Amino acid sequence: MMKLDPIQTFVEVVRAGGFTVAARRTGTPRSTVSLQVRMLEKTLGVRLLKRSTRSFALTDEGQRLYEKASSAVDDLVRALDDLRVEDGVLGGLIRLTIPADFPTALLASAITSFTQAHPAVRFHIMSTNAVLDLVQDNIDIAVRVGANPAQTAIERRLLDIEWAFYASTSWLDRNGRPDNVGDLADFISPQPVLRGYLEKHVLGGVCLPAGAIEVDSHAMARDLMLNGFGVALLPQGLCQDAVMTGNAEPLFPQAGLRPTRLNLTFPNRADMVPRVRVFADHIYAHFQGEPSVGHRRS
Repeated sequence: MMKLDPIQTFVEVVRAGGFTVAARRTGTPRSTVSLQVRMLEKTLGVRLLKRSTRSFALTDEGQRLYEKASSAVDDLVRALDDLRVEDGVLGGLIRLTIPADFPTALLASAITSFTQAHPAVRFHIMSTNAVLDLVQDNIDIAVRVGANPAQTAIERRLLDIEWAFYASTSWLDRNGRPDNVGDLADFISPQPVLRGYLEKHVLGGVCLPAGAIEVDSHAMARDLMLNGFGVALLPQGLCQDAVMTGNAEPLFPQAGLRPTRLNLTFPNRADMVPRVRVFADHIYAHFQGEPSVGHRRS
């Protein structure tokens, strides 16, 4: 009987887009990942991947196997995990994706308290601003800002993120305090997708000024602002300490900026294994029960 490991490894390689990423995601040496795929090809007597030094492509046989095996492997892994749940003991891997700039203190606290209660549960956390597909990318839970879930997904509000324009005291000393958004100079602009999202959902249709620089990271925008480069529109939680120490000041209190939702998104409960279901409830309760600086709970 053919072992599951080589087939599962092949599926992970295709999903990850390469052997190195698949090895990192599964915690397996790259040489082992490559060996298992070669063993699978030898057992089947077909070539599944066309390899080069930097990339690979699926052969027709590889594409057919992936299409047939990917969902079947997921179903089997979930079934095996369910069978291992005895007397309330949870175990297995939870794949979690969070925004790249997400403040991690509350999440780290939630994961720590959960693993203390369920030490057999492991976590794989992916920090990215890309909206990963819960099914295609094999994600159990996603923490997202204002993302609409697929029809087959469940969404729960964790908290509301408050926004504000910020400038450093050194920049204000040089340039004075602007009266409105249209007067801004040296604006630190987010990239186009986030910029459009902020204009629509936070500013209520008001256009942001032209950017003197464009960045794809809230942390970078905050650090540029604190160094006196210019003005940035940022989540209040990222700037609370700088305001308290007098290094930055919020601007335009009359702007009426709208909060955005931080959501917990996960597959339909019918498809959730027990460890994911229990952790989803745990993280939701944790966020609701703990005060978060710069954020408003729902």
